[in-house]
Amino acid sequence: MSEKAEFKIEKLDPKKHGREQFVCESPELTAFLQKQARKEMQARASASYVLVQESNPSGIMGFYTLSQTSVELDKLPERLKKKLPHYDQVGATLLGRLARHQDWKGKKIGELLLIDALRRALRHSEGVGAVVVVTDPKDEKASEFYRRHGFLPLDESRMFLPMSEIVPCETSETDG
Repeated sequence: MSEKAEFKIEKLDPKKHGREQFVCESPELTAFLQKQARKEMQARASASYVLVQESNPSGIMGFYTLSQTSVELDKLPERLKKKLPHYDQVGATLLGRLARHQDWKGKKIGELLLIDALRRALRHSEGVGAVVVVTDPKDEKASEFYRRHGFLPLDESRMFLPMSEIVPCETSETDG
């Protein structure tokens, strides 16, 4: 490994990125990236983003997916509801999946992916309204990860983070 690893997060390109070499602790998330992510992107059901090293652009260190959804206004806390239009549902961005390659365990790859996902969701909310980011943690370990990063329970299975609590990206980069 080089002295200084340079990373980038980019949209999944099945012709460029080696999905078949990606393995994480969750067989479901491994299978999703290997077999389903491309199909969902083609159907525009979700967008997948991958973290790669500049020196190894085909090796996927981790990934996440984003898509649009909505949440019931009544499920949000009063402090947030009072600032919103009184619709039954309000726009949200779904952070559907997030995983890092098992070889990168303990290297803060999950945090890098989460920060990028949140900032991308915030930028996109300026063009397509979304007041929160929601996620559906698959287990208690995932729930704890999201709690450590400010997510709150929305209901028995879903967690959320208000867009207003996401720190904007300091660069004016564009995303693909």
